[in-house]
Amino acid sequence: MKIKLIILGLLLIFTISCEKDGEIIDITDECEFYDNILSTCFYGSSNSEYDEIVFRDNDSFEEFGDMVRIYPANLDCDTAMLPMIDFSKYSLLSKRTNGGGCSAIYQRKVLKDTKNRKIIYEIWVEYEGTCEMLLGSRNWAIIPKISDNYTVDFKLK
Repeated sequence: MKIKLIILGLLLIFTISCEKDGEIIDITDECEFYDNILSTCFYGSSNSEYDEIVFRDNDSFEEFGDMVRIYPANLDCDTAMLPMIDFSKYSLLSKRTNGGGCSAIYQRKVLKDTKNRKIIYEIWVEYEGTCEMLLGSRNWAIIPKISDNYTVDFKLK
C-alpha cells in the first residue's frame, strides 16, 4: 500500500513539474485574411474606436454595419447585407492601416498566447512607389472562436 502511495505521489509531482506555463502557438493557417469583406454600401466613415475591432458575436457586427452603412446616399444600400459569419465557430478581427504609395504588400500572422490568454494579430505592410495615393486596408481576419477570457493585441509593423 505504501509503495502505491509513493508511486502515486511521484507521478503527481512529475505531472505538476512538467506542466507548461503556456506557449505561443501560430494559428495563421487556421485563419482567413481579407483586405475587405464589405460591399460598397458599408464604406461610411467610422470613428477611431473602430481602427481595431474584435467581433465575437453577430449583434456587435450588425451594429458596426449599421454605423458604416451608406444610406440614403445610395438607395440600394438600405437592404444590403453584411457577409455571414458563424460566430459560434469564428471571431472576426480588423485593424485599419493607411499609407501612401503606388501599391501595398501585406503579410499577416495570428498567434495564440496561452499563458497570457491573448491573441496577437501581427500585420506587416510595405508601401511601394512614389505615387501620391492613399492606400488603406481593414485587414480583416476570420479566426477560430476566441474565448471571452482572451484579449486581442494588434501589432502593426
